[in-house]
Amino acid sequence: MTDLTRLAATPVSRSVAVTLLALLAFVSPVSAQDSAKERPTEAEARDLVKSTAEAVIAEIGAHQDAIEADPKALLAIVDRLLLPHVDTERMARLVLGRYYRQATAEQRQAFSQEFQRLLVRTYAGPLSELGGQTITITGSKPGGADDELVVESQVSGGDLGVVPVAYRMAPVDGEWKSYDVVVDGISLVNNYRGSFARKIQRDGIDGLIRTLREQNER
Repeated sequence: MTDLTRLAATPVSRSVAVTLLALLAFVSPVSAQDSAKERPTEAEARDLVKSTAEAVIAEIGAHQDAIEADPKALLAIVDRLLLPHVDTERMARLVLGRYYRQATAEQRQAFSQEFQRLLVRTYAGPLSELGGQTITITGSKPGGADDELVVESQVSGGDLGVVPVAYRMAPVDGEWKSYDVVVDGISLVNNYRGSFARKIQRDGIDGLIRTLREQNER
C-alpha cells in the first residue's frame, strides 16, 4: 500500500457512496453575491445546494461515453467543476490543524495545490459511477462561526440507500464556498487531518507535501 493510499484509506474513501457525496460538497452551493447586498437567505442556500448537486450528477452522466473512452475526460470535468469553488485557504487551515501555523507561506500554498489534486484523483473513479441519485434538502442552520452556514441534505438512489450529508460553507469575496462535508456523521476534513498529522509527525510538513506530490504524479 502506498503512502497516498494509506492517507486516503479513511472511512470517507472506503465507501463508494461516501466518496461520491464528499466530492459533491466541494462544488459551490451558492452563486456569487454582490457584497453590497444582504447575506443570502438560508432558503436560497438550500435551493442552490440541490440544483448544483443535481447539475454535477447530470454533467457526469452526459459524458459517460467520453469518460469510458478516456479517464482524463472525467478528471477534466472534476477539475472544472470542483477546484474553482473550493475555499482552499480555510480547508488547508482546518486539515493541517496546528501544523498550519507552523507552515511557511510557500508550504501552505504547495500543500493546498497537492491536496486539491489528491481529492480529484481519489474521487474521480467513484464519480464515474454517478447516476440516478436524488438530492433532498432537509434543513439548514448557522455554522460554528458567525459567517458559516450548514446545509443539511439526504442523498438516495442506486446502491447508496439514504445517506445524510451536511455541507459546511462560508463566504469568500462575496461568494459562498464549501470547505467541508459531513457524511453520515463523518467529516472529510477531520479524517484527512488525522492521517496528515501522523505523516507530519514522522516526516514533517515537507515530507507530507513530497509524498502527495510523488503520488499525484504517478
